[in-house]
Amino acid sequence: MRNNVLKHIAVGVIFVLSQLLLFQYLTIFGALADPLLVFCLWLALRYKRFEVLLFVAGLGLFQDALFDTWGLNMFTKTVTIFLTYRFISRNSEIKLLFWQVFALIFSAAFVHNLFYLGFTFFLDTYQYPFSPVIMMLGNSLYTAIIGSILYILKGDSN
Repeated sequence: MRNNVLKHIAVGVIFVLSQLLLFQYLTIFGALADPLLVFCLWLALRYKRFEVLLFVAGLGLFQDALFDTWGLNMFTKTVTIFLTYRFISRNSEIKLLFWQVFALIFSAAFVHNLFYLGFTFFLDTYQYPFSPVIMMLGNSLYTAIIGSILYILKGDSN
């Protein structure tokens, strides 16, 4: 159990670094993917709610430290997982179809981006040159595509 926790922390750090080194430069019409959110949704299938929230908060804080958005990713990812955990954990025993995975990731990414956009406007601290439509739909769609591709590549292994 302890080895799995350390392995999942290391994989989470790799997902954050992949966003820093790769995905922030792979924009499509200004939309950015959030691979860490996909990993956090996958963690919700493996762990209990409190454990997942600790994982997500720690990885979100690490992401905030690298992107200089102190607290936004940590808070929005934690709230997103808190709100979607019950629905995600129900589907841990069944094999979802491709479109169901896509819809689940898209919905979670939309909720995450809604909170992120709301807090960005509320705080008015961070000035981002993005369109709210691109952020809500584009980022959510791009994240869902990346997550669906990872789901296909993962195969049937655990």
